[in-house]
Amino acid sequence: MVINGRDPSALATTEGDLRARGIDVVSVAGSMEDDATPSRLVEAAREHFGRIDHLVNTIGGPHFAGSFEVMDKAGLVDTVALNTWPTLALIQAALSGGLAEGGGSVVNISSGAPRKTTPSMVAYAAAKAALNALTRTMAADLAARGVRVNAVSPGLTRTTGTRSHWEADGGRAAGAQLLLGRLTEAEDIAAAAVFLLSGDARQITGVVLDVDGGNHLGAGGWSPLAGAGGVTAPGPTAP
Repeated sequence: MVINGRDPSALATTEGDLRARGIDVVSVAGSMEDDATPSRLVEAAREHFGRIDHLVNTIGGPHFAGSFEVMDKAGLVDTVALNTWPTLALIQAALSGGLAEGGGSVVNISSGAPRKTTPSMVAYAAAKAALNALTRTMAADLAARGVRVNAVSPGLTRTTGTRSHWEADGGRAAGAQLLLGRLTEAEDIAAAAVFLLSGDARQITGVVLDVDGGNHLGAGGWSPLAGAGGVTAPGPTAP
């Protein structure tokens, strides 16, 4: 396994945890917004493991969060670019590095935001809608080469990045808003990604799989940010 992150310290901790579980892992520090990072990841995979079998893209976040009335061109364009280009660039690099040599599978981490109309998340929703369109189109283009491309669409998920939405009560209030009555865990997203990468999903390509406790079934979908005022987000985060 090759893993990537912007924080070398956090990356080293994750690498240590995976090694303790018996997983052969190599870490490559760097931002996916750096054009050199995709090729560095592919080179690491080829050097240490000899091939590339699977790819999971988790980069994303809102460069801008706020109403469309106060959004400028850079806020929209930068948010769309963050949620699409690093993913596309890494898939291109992986294909050049042999992803399709024996078939392969890709999972992109999207969001349920495109089906919501949360005013403060309009740029992010547009960006993830673009990622979904890319996912379906790449799936169609790569099917003849044996490569499957799918996406996982999380709802609000208990992570360090969403701590402010669940920390006060352990996620009980947020979970109560969902049909299944519990807050989505990071492990739920990981399990869905592993399934889509696996041979059990060999007949599945071009889908966006909702993992959100049934939130997508509601009219408009519940969002913890509904009604939030216009603010500028601090920077890219993994969903």
